[in-house]
Parts: sequence; C-alpha cells; structure tokens
Amino acid sequence: MAPKKFPTRHIHTLNTHNAPVNAVTFSSYPGTYILTGSSDRSVHLSRAVPSNSENSAVAVETTKPIQRYEAHGYSVLDVAVASDNARFASVGGDRQVFLWDVEQGGTTRRWSGHNSRVEAVQFAGEGDSVVVTGSADTTINLWDTRSNGHKPIQTLTEASDTVSCLHVHMPTYSIASGSYDGHVRVYDVRMGQTTVDVLAHPVTSVRCSADGNALLTSTLDSYIRMLDRKDGKLLAAFGGLAPKAEEITPGLLSTPRHTYRNSELRVRSVFAQGDGVVLSGSEAPKDDGPGLGAAVFAWDVLTGDTVATVPMGPRVKVVSCVAWNEKGSWAGGCPDGTVRVFG
Repeated sequence: MAPKKFPTRHIHTLNTHNAPVNAVTFSSYPGTYILTGSSDRSVHLSRAVPSNSENSAVAVETTKPIQRYEAHGYSVLDVAVASDNARFASVGGDRQVFLWDVEQGGTTRRWSGHNSRVEAVQFAGEGDSVVVTGSADTTINLWDTRSNGHKPIQTLTEASDTVSCLHVHMPTYSIASGSYDGHVRVYDVRMGQTTVDVLAHPVTSVRCSADGNALLTSTLDSYIRMLDRKDGKLLAAFGGLAPKAEEITPGLLSTPRHTYRNSELRVRSVFAQGDGVVLSGSEAPKDDGPGLGAAVFAWDVLTGDTVATVPMGPRVKVVSCVAWNEKGSWAGGCPDGTVRVFG
C-alpha cells in the first residue's frame, strides 16, 4: 500500500529556546504536546499544534512554552516520555539521569552512574518502570524507577565507543543500541542474548519497526540503512543521492540541489506513516556556497524514492532531531533554538 501524501505544510514554529535543540519528542498518543531539549540546559513543554493554527495561512509562532523544566547544568541531549504522559526522562552533559513529574514540574529521581555525557534515554519494562540510558562512557545502564536504589540494576558494557542512540521495543523485550564503534547491538532481555551488526561507520540513530522485524540505522557515511533484525541483511538504503527537482517542497527555496548528508554530527532518523516512510534530519552541504542550509528528507520504505525534501532555511546548518506523530504531523529541531512542526 502506497503511503499517504507526506505532510509538508509548515504549521507551527516553537521559538522558545535560545540555544540548539538536540531532542524533540511528541507526548504519547494522541501527541497533543511536544517536549524539546536544548543546549540552553532546559526542557520545554509546548502544544504541538496551536489551536489558532487551523485557519492560518502562515505558520503560527509560539515564544513561550507551557512549562519549563530546569535542573540540568549542561546541554540536554535526549528526552523520553512515559506512555501515561505523567513522567519523562532527560539526559545530557551532566552525566546524570533525570526523571520528571510533568505536572509538578520537578524531578522525582536523579541517578548518577555514568562517568561521561549521556546521549540517549528510553523507557522500558512493565508500566515504564525502567529507564535505559546510553553514554559516551561506552555503557548502557538500566535504572529501576520503583526502587530507591542509586545504582543501575544492570550495566551493558559491550560497546567500545560512545553509545549514541537507543530504542526499546517492548513487544520483543529488546533494546537496540548504536555506537560510534560502528556496531548496532540488539539485546534480547528475556533470552539474555545479543545480536551485533557491523556497519563500519559511527552510528547516530537506531529505530525498530513497529513489528520488530526491521532496524533503521543512521551512520556517518550519509546513509540510512534498514536491516533485517533476524539475519542483519540489508533490506534498503536511503540517502546519499540528490533529489529530483520536482521533489523539492516549494516555499523557502526552489533550487534542486539539496542532498542528504550526515558525516559529522549526531542526526536522528525515524519511521513515519505507519513504518511506510523513513524521516530524517540532515546536515547542510559541506561547502554550502549557495547557502541552501539543511533539509529534512522523507523516503518511501518500499521504493526508496524521496517523497519529500523540506528545506529549513539558509542559516540552518543541521537538523539533528526529528519526531513523527501518527496523527499526521512531524517536527524538526534546529540549531537556532527553533522547532518547526509540519502537518
């Protein structure tokens, strides 16, 4: 089944941070809210789509979040929301793991156990009772939210370089992780088994498909690969190719020279439209003579065709994080402190 037309209308700009946005995530279904983590050391909660945007021909701008969460002393690098939307976890340069009460606005737990910046966080376990974190200290830690212990309940030490990304797939009781050592490791928590795929380039993003059969991986060779989880076979590859002129979204720019690039920075990619589309941020062209800036790319999973190229503006050097909401909108975080929502 061909995916629906990919949404590319810019409907909302969140202009609430004053430093690069490193993490974007929608609240759990129906995704009414959006949480953003920034180098300004704060996490902001905002409405994903403002109520006054439906009749607006231009994107609505929001300059004040509903709530600011401020406890980090360093950049916030990743944020995860619990499925009940009552809690979220955030990590960053502090080497600590922060568990927050959304309504109260404060932290309920803080764990110290990593000895370098923490790059990735996910919830796991029954009732999101476990928080999983990946760090530049090369370890993955599992923390029990229900106990008063200060130490992780488990530490996974297989990586030999920064663990940059995690994705927990609860139906298969597995934790997928990517590292700058060029390996993707999937831990089957029930069976106590680990499968390893060697990608030979630093891994910046990893995502499981909804059915758990495929792994989406981004690496610093400007490619996104979809792997079969059972045998590591390459199912598809995206990126590395220039889009055709007719694929450029009209609006900010009309020149057809945007190409997907991810060769230096941590860039996230996700599945969208019921796993029918791959959505990813990217870096601006290396020698950006025309001042194109960075774009967000979307590809059809089955055909590999580019279904959307959405330029973010000439001054945007990278879109490092994207998030998809199954209600049909998506967001990208930019280094100018803005988050742009499309629908």
